[in-house]
Amino acid sequence: MSTGTLDRMTEHLQFLGYEIAREGELILAKHPRKFNIVMKPVGGGILIASFFTCADEAKRDRSGYLEMINTLNARAVLARFYADEDSDLRMEAWHPDAYDRHTFSAFMELWDHDSGLLLEAPKVERYLK
Repeated sequence: MSTGTLDRMTEHLQFLGYEIAREGELILAKHPRKFNIVMKPVGGGILIASFFTCADEAKRDRSGYLEMINTLNARAVLARFYADEDSDLRMEAWHPDAYDRHTFSAFMELWDHDSGLLLEAPKVERYLK
């Protein structure tokens, strides 16, 4: 894993308005108008993720919650959505260990597109805090 790729991605995120913090090999990126993301080296590339806490309704209406997640995945271009072991929602995408300004810009545009799907998801306010 090239630390250069992660460093260049981090600089790119700063250019996009993210505030960056490092915790070991994790990069925490916070933005005032977008979902926060975490980046870490995985499988010869970078895993980019956002986490959302589920509401009690997600556990009570598991089939409805999973239907919402399936709808997100059907519409997503780049990201995958799933419920983790605590039923919290995870949004993830993997980027190879190679940085190119144009390619990473396109990646982040698609990430933003898929993030926007979450805001439009049916019953999202019932299932997430």
